[in-house]
Order: sequence, then structure tokens, then C-alpha cells
Amino acid sequence: MKKIKLTALTGICLGLLLVATGCAKDTAQAEEANNQVEVVENQKTSEDLNKEAAENDGKEKNADDKNNSEAEDEKDGEEKSYNVTLTYPSTAYIVDGDEDNKKVTEQVTVTATKDDVITKVLDQLSQAPETEGAEPVGLDKFDYSKSKLDGTTAVVDLSGDLTGGSLDEDVLARSIVNSLLSVKGIKAVEFTVNGEKAESLMGHVDISEPFTKNL
Repeated sequence: MKKIKLTALTGICLGLLLVATGCAKDTAQAEEANNQVEVVENQKTSEDLNKEAAENDGKEKNADDKNNSEAEDEKDGEEKSYNVTLTYPSTAYIVDGDEDNKKVTEQVTVTATKDDVITKVLDQLSQAPETEGAEPVGLDKFDYSKSKLDGTTAVVDLSGDLTGGSLDEDVLARSIVNSLLSVKGIKAVEFTVNGEKAESLMGHVDISEPFTKNL
């Protein structure tokens, strides 16, 4: 009888042990599942944070670009120095007709704003050159006060008595075009006469299209 009771008790203990083991296993699996859920949730949170960071970086960049653009606009009205290579006709060309030696250059620095840089360069060009072997351009005979910078194009408007021979026109056009194209930021030179488009200045040089290269 005692042996039967002992056997029954042992069976009960084993059953309880198996139940406890199963419960512990289920608890461990549940905890592992919860951990996996937390990891997934953490991963999603990291992705969201990365996305938010990228969006914030984009907003900051756009703000910086806007500020830089506004700063550039503010600088447009400020004076700055421009290095200019003025082109004059050579004495050899004017006096001796030397086609291989048509021009002489002179380096100057012009202080101007973007609004008046064209007229300031033309002011310099209209003066008598200081470089030996250079002759005046003849620009002082004309009114160029309405000349302006349009984007990257220098629009040179000449008015007055625009008469002269082919040599006069050749010298005038070459000196203006080459001098203005030497200014940083100017990509083309366009001529107008009395505020209107024209085929030529004095009837010899074609000015119907802007000049983008030195003459």
C-alpha cells in the first residue's frame, strides 16, 4: 500500500515538473517574441528618425540657399573691383596699316557696381591710353550712357554722329568687344544704336548678332 502511494506521489511530482517546464518554456518564448516586437518597433523608430533627420537637413539646406541668394542680391548694389584688359588700336595699325599688329592691351582695375560696370569700363576706354604704341579708340565722340549689363550680356548703346570709315568702325567695335569680354561674368557683347537694334555701327561691321569671342 505504501509502495502504491509512493508511486502515485512520484507520478504527481513528475507531472507537476513537466507542467512547470512547459510553462517556463512558454514564458521564455513569449519573452523572446516580446523582445522581437520591441526590436521591430525600435527599427521602425530609427527609420522614422532617419527620415525626419533627412527632411530637416533638406529644410536647413533650402534655408541656407535662400539666405545665400538674398546675400548675393544684397551684394549686387555694392561696388567691387573688376580687373579689365582694355584693348586699343596700335600705332602700327593706324599709321602703317600693319594688319598683323592691330591692337595693344592695357591692364586696369575698375571699381563699379553691377549696374554701372559697363559704363565705367567704357569711360576708361574713351580716355587716351597710357601704354606706348597705343592710339585712342574714338569712343569719346559718342554717347554710351545708356549701356547696361543684361544678365551676362553687355548691351552697348551708342548714339550721336555715327559716321566714319571702315577703319574707324573696325577699331571701335574691336576695342569695345575685347575690353568688355575681359570682365569676369560677361559672356557676350551686343550693340544697339540710339536704343534700337541695327545691322552695323557705321555701315561696315555686322552687329546684328551678339559677339561672344574677341575680334
